[in-house]
Amino acid sequence: MLKILKSNFSPFMVQMYHFSSGIIVNKQLTKKMKHMILYKTNSNLYSLIQNCSFADTSSPIIADINYEKLKELINQNEVLIIDVRTKEELAATGVLPNSSNIPLDELSTAFELTPEIFLEKYYIPKPDKDQKIVFSCAKGIRSLKACHYVTDLGYKNVFNYTEGWFGWESHK
Repeated sequence: MLKILKSNFSPFMVQMYHFSSGIIVNKQLTKKMKHMILYKTNSNLYSLIQNCSFADTSSPIIADINYEKLKELINQNEVLIIDVRTKEELAATGVLPNSSNIPLDELSTAFELTPEIFLEKYYIPKPDKDQKIVFSCAKGIRSLKACHYVTDLGYKNVFNYTEGWFGWESHK
């Protein structure tokens, strides 16, 4: 997982080395390594705009999807939708069609479960690493956290429904 860096400087280049324990940043540039370009956002954070691979592997990309794309995936019945809101939120507002609930605070332990226990607890088969998974929440913030978590586990087809439940309801 890439970490967002803070700095008071204008846009700059840094070198990033990937190790199994994470990414280490080195501001002293050499010609031997590929560089990553960061840019300044409104909140003085720098975000990655050029993606380079490390050790010939690249991280899975989290795709943001909107209402129309989610409806298309639901109609094609080719995606697992996981709502990461709490059970209390679901009871108060409602649920997305064909979605399953795994609250965000349970997600880390849920994806560590064996397939048998996962099925027993959540009533859906544990997804394989190539299955399309859409994460949703109220507004798309917690679902993005869920996306990052599962991509770190090696899941490759991960989507964040950025509009969340409130966006879904606004289209009704």
